[in-house]
Amino acid sequence: MDWSEVVRKAVLLAEKTGYVTFDQLNALLPSTEAEPEDIDAILTALSDRGIWIAEE
Repeated sequence: MDWSEVVRKAVLLAEKTGYVTFDQLNALLPSTEAEPEDIDAILTALSDRGIWIAEE
């Protein structure tokens, strides 16, 4: 599946703070479709853009 839309939305959320939270990512991900390798790909794409994931 193409997760570029999820990455795009996460980038928009992170514009002000430089990070997204796990809760924000969970809200963006359709839980029935996300496989562990998909999550890894999304996290890598965000990391490549300089965005980190915060606990809270």
